[in-house]
Amino acid sequence: MLKSLTIKNIVLIDNLRLSYNSGFSVFSGETGAGKSIILSSLGLAIGMRADFSLIRKGVNEGVVTAEFQINKDHLAYKKIINHGLTSEENLILRRVLTKDGISKAFVNDNLVTANFLKELGLILVEIHGQNEKIGLLDSSNHIKILDRYSKSDDKLLEVVNSYNNYKKLNKILHELDSIESNKVNQLEEIKNDLNLLENLNLGKEEYQELIKKRNIMTQHEKIFTALNNINNLLEGEEVSFLSNVSKNSLSLEKVFSKDNKIEEVEALQKSINAILIEGKDILLNISKIRDSFNFDQRELDHIEQRLFDINNLARRFKVEPENLNTIRNKLKDELEILINSSESYEKVKNKLFQAKQTYYKNAKILSNHRKKFASHLENLINKELVPLKLEDAKFEVEVIENVANKENQNGIDNIKFLVRMNKGGVKGEIHKVSSGGELSRLMLAINLVIANSLSKKTLVFDEVDSGISGSVAEAIAIRLLNLSNTQQILVVTHLPQVAAKGKQHFKTFKFFKNNITVTGVTELSYEGRIEEVATMISGDKITEEARLLSKKLLHN
Repeated sequence: MLKSLTIKNIVLIDNLRLSYNSGFSVFSGETGAGKSIILSSLGLAIGMRADFSLIRKGVNEGVVTAEFQINKDHLAYKKIINHGLTSEENLILRRVLTKDGISKAFVNDNLVTANFLKELGLILVEIHGQNEKIGLLDSSNHIKILDRYSKSDDKLLEVVNSYNNYKKLNKILHELDSIESNKVNQLEEIKNDLNLLENLNLGKEEYQELIKKRNIMTQHEKIFTALNNINNLLEGEEVSFLSNVSKNSLSLEKVFSKDNKIEEVEALQKSINAILIEGKDILLNISKIRDSFNFDQRELDHIEQRLFDINNLARRFKVEPENLNTIRNKLKDELEILINSSESYEKVKNKLFQAKQTYYKNAKILSNHRKKFASHLENLINKELVPLKLEDAKFEVEVIENVANKENQNGIDNIKFLVRMNKGGVKGEIHKVSSGGELSRLMLAINLVIANSLSKKTLVFDEVDSGISGSVAEAIAIRLLNLSNTQQILVVTHLPQVAAKGKQHFKTFKFFKNNITVTGVTELSYEGRIEEVATMISGDKITEEARLLSKKLLHN
């Protein structure tokens, strides 16, 4: 329910806060006193089109704030939670208009888009009399209203479930259809890839073992090369270290005869001989070590080629080499699916046919149910029109099959609320063929009949009593009171019968403040209501008879 409305710097209102009760609240006051300003302000707060001409002259901005009390089951609560906002029991909508043409919208002090504010506002408030295509006037809501009125939840759920099943199977069939159309190319591509992997025939741990073996053999190769270099240095085919040392040692020995030896040279000769002996030992050890090494260049070349082939395929399939067998198994599965896809395609096609039949069967049951209750709804609403001075009007719920024959989760029906306002007149959508007081009374009749089928919201009626009096006024008043048992009702009225039925009565008036005309609103006490209703009966000059009648109306 709407708890309060705060208006700052809008037209003739400088700063005003109105607190509302649940049930039936009325606004009265002389023409031009500002009742329409209050409705326009509420419209701004709930996201209606921004009208910057509403900003009070001489100020930079106008602000309207509407505070609502909602519970966690309310659609508005669910909407703000889904939008990532938080809320307790109170929901605060705020709209700011600046003279520079800037409009800002806030929900619980969080900046939101004007569109989101409007969507939220439509859940909370419905204003009748402004001829905007919202709420009951929006034909997209009619199917939901009829379904709630006819208690179609179970039947609608059957339609939704069968539609979702049909949609799922249809998607699968399209995917299989795409597979079938590309089947030849896909088969050739998969077989080619699989053939490469099969020919590779990679062992489970082969890649890591090859890496390890290559590292060892590469190390052996380096050792083998180094030993060969040392061997060639010591004893090469051409000039070598040992042969040179041996040759020069002999030359040194010939220079000195046995009788003419030099002690130092003799010591050197012994050292050279020791080097030659050590060199031969080194050559012998090199030979033994080389013989003990298991190095085969051809085997290393084979390992390098094998690793190259493995890495090449890994790059092709964009995976680590160890995962090539996973790719091979995946391709085998895909190949099997492709080979069996024709059989799967036919199975899904048959299931889709059955699902479509089930959908239309459930949709037809729902459609017949809707048509039955559409007739009930028409009769009840048309009965309400006569006492509301709409005796020539005829309300109709149009239920026609979707000519596009396009399946959807709402079933096969297009549903619209239509009305003919005069005998022989044109039948059309409500907002197109009615306006003003007629529209408000028509909305009153519809709301009264479907009150228990609607989500709880604040209903605002403007001009509902335009051009009527007497018994019709009493009929409107009673119906508004009855409707207020299930919904919060705000009514702008000129009729004493309607004003007297309200549980809360606001009076709008104008006064001068600092040489400026300002609109004020006051909530009337019981005594104040007696005077106001009496004024509505007899005019500015209140008679005792008017006061007595006022008390009687209020008492009743």
